[in-house]
Amino acid sequence: MGYFSVVSLIAISAVVLSSVVSGDFYKSERELRRDIFRDYDKLVRPVKKATTTVPVKISISPLSLKSMSVKDQLIVLESWMMLTWTDEYLRWDPSEYDNITELRISPTEIWKPDVALYTASQDTSFFPVVKTEAIIYNSGMVLWVPPFTINSRCPIPFRNYVSVSRAFVECTIRLGSWTYSGKMMDLQLSTDKVDLTNFQDYNHEWKLVKIVSNRESKLYPCCVDEYPVVNFNVTLKKRNYYLNDN
Repeated sequence: MGYFSVVSLIAISAVVLSSVVSGDFYKSERELRRDIFRDYDKLVRPVKKATTTVPVKISISPLSLKSMSVKDQLIVLESWMMLTWTDEYLRWDPSEYDNITELRISPTEIWKPDVALYTASQDTSFFPVVKTEAIIYNSGMVLWVPPFTINSRCPIPFRNYVSVSRAFVECTIRLGSWTYSGKMMDLQLSTDKVDLTNFQDYNHEWKLVKIVSNRESKLYPCCVDEYPVVNFNVTLKKRNYYLNDN
């Protein structure tokens, strides 16, 4: 290798080293994805210690009341569901990746809590099926907000059925994990209040009066551990067109 080639190589190496030291040389978003998903397994809980519980926070934001059938005892509510949890395997140092602090990822690529609609009216109502992207933050926190059409049973007591045309109807929408007990996945409410900011009051037959949420733990005959359940208690009122009840 000639003298000038050696000098050039040393100069280039010095520039690269200087860039790394000064913070001007970073890995790209592509490299970040490659690094954090290397050996990642979406089929196991995202904790490094088996006894660690995964807290999952949940809330719904109703968008519209699509229908309420007294005959079928079924409520259909369009909503957004918001889920947040921490994945210990999806953390990184932003200073190593051009100060990137968040990634948008298809939910099919990551572990997700198996939140089910316990009061589902049919099998297809168990889980959100719209594949909106999730946001992963460098701390490992994951935010996923899928649109979710809730098809839930709404049993009406017989004593109220005859007079339902002038009565209030109350429906309880129940959500919980299908397989994880509270020791493995602790389902929590993100907030005690239900966000109705985006709700559109379009239903001509029923008026949404209120939605109240609460959390409880239930013990089932199958299992020794309790399962957390979140309830969204919906109160509807039959509209009276003669009184122009809007």
